[in-house]
Amino acid sequence: MTLAQALLLIALILASAFFSMAEISLAASRRVRLRQLADDGEARAHVVLGIQEQPGDYFTVVQVGQNAIAILGGIVGEGSLTPVFSQLLARVLPATQAASLGFALSFLVVTSAFILFSDLLPKRIGMNEPEKFAIRLVRPMQLVTLLLRPLVWFYSKTADVLLRLFGMPTQRDDRVTPDDILSLAEAGAQSGLLARNEQQVIENVFELDRHHRDQRHDPA
Repeated sequence: MTLAQALLLIALILASAFFSMAEISLAASRRVRLRQLADDGEARAHVVLGIQEQPGDYFTVVQVGQNAIAILGGIVGEGSLTPVFSQLLARVLPATQAASLGFALSFLVVTSAFILFSDLLPKRIGMNEPEKFAIRLVRPMQLVTLLLRPLVWFYSKTADVLLRLFGMPTQRDDRVTPDDILSLAEAGAQSGLLARNEQQVIENVFELDRHHRDQRHDPA
């Protein structure tokens, strides 16, 4: 493996990590927190909020980038590592077996490197502080989206058509339902951030409201 091949493989892993972190940070960002940042003067928070309203192009860029990098990474990794492993194994194995096992080891090493360093670690880091990373990565992602505009348009429109065929929404629904609030209250009580009596008050309010609405719909 030459230095150029090693550097190219590292660059591909870093590029894939960028897309993974951009994806998870946008998906995990809390709109309430983003609005707070926007109110505090963070202009990029407004941009992230806008993308969350229409995330199709953003996620299309992520998928195009990750898949293209994965294919290129496999080509580079197989071409650079297989000969190295094959030559080492040829010292103790027949040439045919050494070549086959060398390819398998090359595939395992490259796949493991991509899974660990371009997927698992970036996503865990991005989930720790999603708003922070979403804001930092939104401008570079906008640039990549601009560069890949023709591909993004084609894939986004195709995905929208397929979603409509399956009867699924093409936009994110951010409405907060009573069940969402009750779930948050339950989670807050379990974590100790909300007292049990406060949780009970919230549940009683919604129970009274539900009972009142039932009476209106069923006057008998």
